[in-house]
Amino acid sequence: MKEEFETLLYERKDAVAVITMNRPDKLNACNTTMYKELDRLLGRIDADDEIRAVVITGSGEKAFSAGADLEELDFDDLKQSTDYIRIDATAFRRLENIRQPVIAAVNGAAIGYGCKVAIVSDITIASEKAKFSLPGATFGAVHVIMLGRAREVVGRKRLAQLLLTGQMIDAHQAEKFGIVNTVVPPDQVLTEALRVANQIAACPQLPIEVIRRMMHRGMDDDYRWEDLLSPGLLLMQDVKEGRQAFKEKRKPKFTGR
Repeated sequence: MKEEFETLLYERKDAVAVITMNRPDKLNACNTTMYKELDRLLGRIDADDEIRAVVITGSGEKAFSAGADLEELDFDDLKQSTDYIRIDATAFRRLENIRQPVIAAVNGAAIGYGCKVAIVSDITIASEKAKFSLPGATFGAVHVIMLGRAREVVGRKRLAQLLLTGQMIDAHQAEKFGIVNTVVPPDQVLTEALRVANQIAACPQLPIEVIRRMMHRGMDDDYRWEDLLSPGLLLMQDVKEGRQAFKEKRKPKFTGR
């Protein structure tokens, strides 16, 4: 079964749903259309009793996802930034709320949004060439949701290292950090993810659902903090300057405002 979307590719492989983020010209950067399509598709998957596991990956060989589309991070007022965060958080809430376990097949760079997907997924399989980063602070932004959702995955000190420096780490270091379960050659990423997904699909459904829901408990509180803090933070002048400097390939001039 295949279905057409503007930013995603979707295919059923027996009891496994395979979602491919498909903006290769933008290194699969996530825009509001992708957030909305991901939310809609995951809702359909959640309602389908025949689907027992989900694999999410990126198109092309360079990137799983290079982050949020910076073209959209330019807000004039609190309503605009609040609307954006609502769309963003709705997709991530859905990713954590569906009944089926999610396996991230990280085929390349997982930056910002892409790294978040790898972290909140239940299992992450990464290419030897994959790289991971949460670089928000380097251009004036804060990955608020990761302050909660990533802490139990990587631990406070390693999370601080990632968030405070924007450091890029390779797949093997990400495995040590707890972001990645298994590192494989690039041509085996999807194959290994499907192997794991089919192992899950062979198990009785109810125990899998219980395990997943218990593993993701506490998420609502973390997302409420994002709802509260992120809209205002996105209006800071430093975020606008960081975004502009990135586009112009120059060093940003932050003012603390």
